[in-house]
Amino acid sequence: MRSYILSAAAGMVLMAGALAAAFTAAAAIWPDKMPPPAISGSIATDEKLKYLRDRGREPVDVLAIGSSITWKHLDGAPFDGRVGNFVNGGTAYLQVHEIRTFTRFYLDLYPRISQVVMLSALPDYGTCAGEGRIMDLEDAASYVRGRMPEAWFYMRYFAPLRYVLQARRRSERLKPYDAFGYWLDRHGTTPSMLPTEVGYDLRYDEIALDPACLEALDGLNRDLTARGVTFTLVMTPVAPRYSDLHPATTRATERIESFARSRGIRLIDFFGDPSFEDADFWDAFHMQWPAARRLSREVADTLL
Repeated sequence: MRSYILSAAAGMVLMAGALAAAFTAAAAIWPDKMPPPAISGSIATDEKLKYLRDRGREPVDVLAIGSSITWKHLDGAPFDGRVGNFVNGGTAYLQVHEIRTFTRFYLDLYPRISQVVMLSALPDYGTCAGEGRIMDLEDAASYVRGRMPEAWFYMRYFAPLRYVLQARRRSERLKPYDAFGYWLDRHGTTPSMLPTEVGYDLRYDEIALDPACLEALDGLNRDLTARGVTFTLVMTPVAPRYSDLHPATTRATERIESFARSRGIRLIDFFGDPSFEDADFWDAFHMQWPAARRLSREVADTLL
């Protein structure tokens, strides 16, 4: 019996070693095909963690944080040469309480951060139930800092079917400016464009505002204030056609802005800005890259 247990244990160790070697070899031979370890439940977040790992230990002074509203819209170029190191830390699908969690992760990872800016819109405030846990933050930090070999994370987050499916399409999803891809520029932004011939689709129905998200926004502001970090909330434009179809959007956004002001949060308001037209958007809330670059310049000028 004892020899059977030892043989089984040895077999498991050998199998784990073989798998780790296979992952290491695959990442070395096909670096553009091999997806990052599945540390979070979101491909976009895993790609952001890989970007941070590849970036190394270069410090961050100005951090952009948020959902895809930040991830796809804030160009780092207007910040170059005007502040220290800028990183767009936004990623997809986050709600405000999850953004608060992710911000704590960044602050612990980059203690030199002095300013945080969050581009935001109503989809960030739809539901904020629970604690906002998006991944194991210690594992994520260990991965970003390179404290363990990458193969260790592939083994810990063993998801072979997910890796195979991602690998088959990864080169396609890393094409620059793909509206639904994950390519990241040097600042961590994913610029996006949707060809006009594809057609214009709002993609969003009516969104209700969850009051718990306002409390999460207040908590994020208190976290940053306690650390001596300047926080700026930017409410982004919305496609006029969407606002016309869903007037409750205006009331909900005004409620967010009023709440932010009541809590002393610095606010830059582009909601309802007439200089942004339907043609500047590829859905109700996401802008074509030229419009996003224009927005970024205005945000940078106001901040700096």
